[in-house]
Amino acid sequence: MPYYVTSLDDLLSVAGSSSFEGGQVSGVVPNLIGNNAVSEALNMTITPSGNFQSRLGIETMSTRVSTAASNVQGMFYFDTPTEERLLVATNGTLYRSTGSNTFATTNGTHNTTAVQVEFAQLNNKAFYVDGVSELHYTDGASSSRQGGSLSSLVTFSSRGTGYASAPTVTIGTPNLTYGVQATGTASITGGSVSSVTITNAGSGYTSAPTITFSTGSGGSLATATLQLAGLAPSALRLVKSFTNRLFAVGSGTNRNTLYASDLLDPEVFKATSSIIVGGDDGEDIVALEPYYGFQVLVFKPTKIYLVTADPAASTAAGWTVETISNRIGCVAGRSVAFVNKDVYFLSNDGIRSVSRSLADDFSVVGIPVSEGVKDIIARINRNFLSTANAVFHDNRYLLAVPLDSATTPSHILVYNAIFNAFEGLWEIAAARMVETNFSSGFTTNGIKLAFGSPTGQVGHYLGYKNADGASIDNDTDFKDHGTSYTSRVFSKSYDFDDKLSLKAGSHAEVEFYFSGSTAATVSMRRDTDGNDVILETPLDTTSPGGLTLPFTLPATLSSQTVKRWANSLRGYGKWRNMRIKVEAPSRKLSVRSILVAANPDTIELET
Repeated sequence: MPYYVTSLDDLLSVAGSSSFEGGQVSGVVPNLIGNNAVSEALNMTITPSGNFQSRLGIETMSTRVSTAASNVQGMFYFDTPTEERLLVATNGTLYRSTGSNTFATTNGTHNTTAVQVEFAQLNNKAFYVDGVSELHYTDGASSSRQGGSLSSLVTFSSRGTGYASAPTVTIGTPNLTYGVQATGTASITGGSVSSVTITNAGSGYTSAPTITFSTGSGGSLATATLQLAGLAPSALRLVKSFTNRLFAVGSGTNRNTLYASDLLDPEVFKATSSIIVGGDDGEDIVALEPYYGFQVLVFKPTKIYLVTADPAASTAAGWTVETISNRIGCVAGRSVAFVNKDVYFLSNDGIRSVSRSLADDFSVVGIPVSEGVKDIIARINRNFLSTANAVFHDNRYLLAVPLDSATTPSHILVYNAIFNAFEGLWEIAAARMVETNFSSGFTTNGIKLAFGSPTGQVGHYLGYKNADGASIDNDTDFKDHGTSYTSRVFSKSYDFDDKLSLKAGSHAEVEFYFSGSTAATVSMRRDTDGNDVILETPLDTTSPGGLTLPFTLPATLSSQTVKRWANSLRGYGKWRNMRIKVEAPSRKLSVRSILVAANPDTIELET
């Protein structure tokens, strides 16, 4: 905006950003970004009022769950009427939280340190798969392999003779310690066993047990064999709990097979309750996501299917499979997450969503929402896409990705679903993320976000705190596991709606609001600069914010929460556009606005 200055007989133009609800837009030229957006944000969040503010830190649950300090391969919050546990799979062992900062083993194991471990909860048990082993579960205290139960089919090799009354039926004991021994009764016709009724199908069988009949009154004994109702397939690698069933996907030759257990019975996976999705098209199923009704989204790298698995259908032959897209799919299975009413995922060209039209019950794949940060998408290490993972928490879609040469997630790309804008990158190495909801055991209980790192660290994000509250600590609450991190905002390029004229700088101003950093740096970068030009450092951004108890009455309440920093730009050379960077190495940084003023040199342009 130009202002005519009589004393100078010249125009003073002012440009700036009075809010930042547009988030980070780094995939385009900086001077084409809107005034409410920035070219870079690091470890920042957008406040409800549109300020950019340092994200809160991570409080430690464990600095090393496993003694080997190895990668967290899986994490799950397990909640039953009697158990509240954070389960962590690392270094081939399944651990459980036993307090706010302690973990113990469940004696459960999983294959190697390279696999990913997936979880699902059903019937007060947490089931887990690793793509190699059998289906296992934990009750929150110990772990066991999941066994099977008996079918009603009894095959007789001999029905025996000479039975005056029905013989006693004895069925062998289960293979697994948690199991319940099956029982049955026999009926006779003409002195021979005519049938056996399984009165209790039992549990915990990994192979068909023996069946024996008591001695009759002379003649010969009956002999028969039993079958399991349907043991869970081995080497399952994906598992979800949905509509009171477990849904799972196999490995190897079964990489495109979707399995379902019986209702409320993970002991039974019938052969008739499985379907090959999309055929063997050369692609593996990479993700399952329960959708609406009885629908399950099935993702492949370049395809998306919608499977309607109505439990009223007696077999999978009654399921329906629709193709949502035959050219767009998901390249990182753990990036799939429900974001409000849509399902977000990482595709080959960025973050996309599957949206459902309530009017006609039709689902469609949307355009990439990540075009504004396509430069970050391009930095993802494609050789390690499988390590990417996501969660929806506090109205944010958080996507942990390995950037540049990283082989495990090194940063989190944050999308704010309220402002429909990216908050930039968080420097958090999140091998896994999961929401918890402990009702006790912590100073503050309730919904929190847990992070598990590639080095075995586990902690809770402090985002459940009010960053502007009186109890917030501007130092300790802005540290990850006790270590400070840098917060940064790099503005758009301000050209004062004049891309041609050179400008003589007048001054720059940054407004801080409830900020707590005492060592910030403000710098500028003009189109003529190869590096940042420091305007001031260190800068104390704090300002008085009110009274702190205890205080002596009478006292005067202070409403001053704003601090404005300004600096002259008159001593610097001319430029066409320039950016302002505000950075703090520690503590809370909160920026409300940035303003730059300059005099366009239109006379020089005319010459």
